[in-house]
Amino acid sequence: MASLGKKILSAFIEVTDSDQQQAAPETQSHTALQAPVSKTETHTDAATGNKFRDHFNKLFADANLPGPDYFEFSKMTEAMQAIADEKARYCAAFAGLQVQGMDKHKLLSSAQQYVQMLEADAAAFHSTIDQTVVEKVQSRKKEIDATQQRIQQLSQEIIQLQKLTETLNNEIAENEQKLENSTAGYAAALAHSKNKLLQDIEKIKQHIL
Repeated sequence: MASLGKKILSAFIEVTDSDQQQAAPETQSHTALQAPVSKTETHTDAATGNKFRDHFNKLFADANLPGPDYFEFSKMTEAMQAIADEKARYCAAFAGLQVQGMDKHKLLSSAQQYVQMLEADAAAFHSTIDQTVVEKVQSRKKEIDATQQRIQQLSQEIIQLQKLTETLNNEIAENEQKLENSTAGYAAALAHSKNKLLQDIEKIKQHIL
């Protein structure tokens, strides 16, 4: 039954399973049966609602056994919508099938079988939903967590690199200042030494004959 759920779900999202190859829509060979309408308010677009209705219509049609049962009864009551009185409509549909061998017990028991079929289909669908949540949602959440951790790691690396850049800039400024001081000190000492040397040369020439 899990593959059945995958076939339903694969019509709307990608299901990573070999059963996905069987998910293509099949041509209906029977008249569609109106699926039960839930009273719970849901928010689905028309295309999604139609696909699910088509699924349930085909589910009933494929499960229909030879001979009259609830499936044929349902079709007949739908065909008799012109009869306004519901009781008259139900009785007329039952009378038409009764001549073909259907009784009230078979009608109710076959209807209960369709209920069980719907419950089995729902179980398969929800099982597939749970699996898909793990595959498609939880895995993406893990990727998000890993990405956020990576962002935090990179942010820390950026902070460290900014601190390193600041340290290097300070070292550069300090070294430049030292070089400027050394250059200025050297130039001053050079000028003083050269000046004294030139003065001594002149004095030697002057004083020593």
